[in-house]
Amino acid sequence: MQAGPSGGPILRHEKAGVVDLGYVEGSDPSRVARRSEASLSTPLSTQDASMLHEESSSPQPGILLDRDGTIIVDHGYVGSVDRVEFIEGSPEAIARFNRANIPVAVVTNQAGVARGLYRIDDVIRVHEHIAERLAQHGAHIDLFLFCPYHPAGVVGAFARTSEDRKPRPGMAKAAETALNLDLTASWVVGDRPEDIGLAEAIGASVVYLGTDAHERPGVWPFPTLGAAAPFILERIAA
Repeated sequence: MQAGPSGGPILRHEKAGVVDLGYVEGSDPSRVARRSEASLSTPLSTQDASMLHEESSSPQPGILLDRDGTIIVDHGYVGSVDRVEFIEGSPEAIARFNRANIPVAVVTNQAGVARGLYRIDDVIRVHEHIAERLAQHGAHIDLFLFCPYHPAGVVGAFARTSEDRKPRPGMAKAAETALNLDLTASWVVGDRPEDIGLAEAIGASVVYLGTDAHERPGVWPFPTLGAAAPFILERIAA
């Protein structure tokens, strides 16, 4: 762990080519990294930004995925690997995005940290487990981002509001910098109103997987990520 410019921690952990960064308020979005072959726990520096994308490349559409209720079953505060259960079709959908060379980031609120239900290290282990399981399907996540803050938290360090907690755009902005995204051409996929709010905050399109009706322009309802994948791919290619 190291401090961001405003004192907020920047959390970076790498394993099997996966970077899991708890991006928190006050940190510099340029100090995040995507999938790479950097060594375990390599310290972040401002020079890391050169790793994030090809200098000559133009910003591209990406896919910002919620985690619980989108990729894995939402069992409520999933903080251990034994509670990870993939939603049918989600690994295959992510693999399809990978084959189309579309960057994929996970942006997830993890208030369980603030509520004292699990620790930062537990979130990292869950993400490592998800990455390992996805690899069995030929799929990968380019960037895991999570926000551990909640104003009603009981753990002092995390008991506050945050610009990174969805629907605020902090995590999406970090993904934009890390993966060279055009957020207005990107897609948010999630099962909660906060995901719709995030899409509205950054000007992205949104696929809503929730059970309640959210019929409004720019919101496309689907039952699962797997069902939505062909539609998203078609729209990005159009």
